[in-house]
Amino acid sequence: INNAELRTNAQNILTMIKAARPKNTVSAYEPKQEEFRRFCRRKQYQDADTVTEDKLLLFLVEDVVNRPLRSKSRKADRDVPLSETRLAWRSVRTYVTAITDLYRSQRALGMNTHPSPREDNAREYIKSLQRRDTEHQKANYADKGRDSLLDGYSEEDLKRIASELWGRTDQTAECHFRTLVDMLLGDFMLTRGGDRRALEISDLFTFEFAGEGPTRCMPLIITTRAGKQNQHGRLETAGALRSRDPFVCVLGAVAFYLLLRWDLTDEPFPSFKNRAQWYDIRLLKSTDAGPTSELAYNSQRDWVIKAFGYAGIRSNKKTHVGRSSGA
Repeated sequence: INNAELRTNAQNILTMIKAARPKNTVSAYEPKQEEFRRFCRRKQYQDADTVTEDKLLLFLVEDVVNRPLRSKSRKADRDVPLSETRLAWRSVRTYVTAITDLYRSQRALGMNTHPSPREDNAREYIKSLQRRDTEHQKANYADKGRDSLLDGYSEEDLKRIASELWGRTDQTAECHFRTLVDMLLGDFMLTRGGDRRALEISDLFTFEFAGEGPTRCMPLIITTRAGKQNQHGRLETAGALRSRDPFVCVLGAVAFYLLLRWDLTDEPFPSFKNRAQWYDIRLLKSTDAGPTSELAYNSQRDWVIKAFGYAGIRSNKKTHVGRSSGA
């Protein structure tokens, strides 16, 4: 009876953990776990898809490491045909993580008594793939500037981008102002693209710093409690002061963007009678949906690409470019 109670509790805990898991984690793990299940069915193992280290390693060798990419990566050299491309070691590591997660689920349900598949052999195999990729990049004269500080924009480039966005606000004004705010937040506050898309107006506030000079010092401060590196509600804060250059002033950009939305479009001014009426309003909202709808990644990325095109800037980085260039 006690064992049944313990097992039931473990199953309930597992269900709760999976229900609270971020959507991106689910979408990353489930397809890889299904690939592993198909591999096990093809091999006709007697214990079906029970995860072991030996199965994991064979799965990686036969179905993951040596197969061509399904579509050409932007990081792959243009001269390399698709049939000769391979997953990078980081991508292979995500398979190991996903299958290890499947193992943990099986163990919690009492279906797997084997040791963790992520033991020495799996770790050393990933390290060998890392060395392989490094040697391959060197042999193929991979661009050493990619993903470095050179792969971004300078301070003058940012001013040119901002100037172009300000100058085009007579055309799809809301999208241009939104992109301006998006890029300035990324540059001055070093925020991730996903964190900016998730921002709500209730995450913004300001207060006066006394004794900071002849003019009032009122920084823009944002708070976040969720993100890629913050899955447990930890309070994180970032801030930016006014810039003497109005074209790249994030406070001015936010002010004009919100003024446009609430005064020159059909979006109603928020009611502050209670939190439920305004807490969920997005800072960067989609123009095709309501004020509480999150901006889609593709829209965010496409508008950053447009902004780069206006200013004649080329960069492999898009929504995260401000984190390196702003730093």
